[in-house]
Amino acid sequence: MPTARELADLVLERRRLAWEKADQTTAIVATEQLGPEDQAEVRRVVAEAGYAGAEQEEMVRHVSALVVGTVMALDDNIPTTGAD
Repeated sequence: MPTARELADLVLERRRLAWEKADQTTAIVATEQLGPEDQAEVRRVVAEAGYAGAEQEEMVRHVSALVVGTVMALDDNIPTTGAD
């Protein structure tokens, strides 16, 4: 079975076009959670990977957290300080 990171990467890949059209990443960063369509995609990807029952719910939570964290990290626009 794929790892949570692999599933999160798959969700990011599948949702990228939709996010580019609607700028969904702003909403994800502001709320620190996925929208309904994104959550549905996470559930779909986890189910397709063969997870079921309690293991599926745990994996959905884990993958969702990874996706949110990745989106927030990619949106990070805080300037870095140079070595002074």
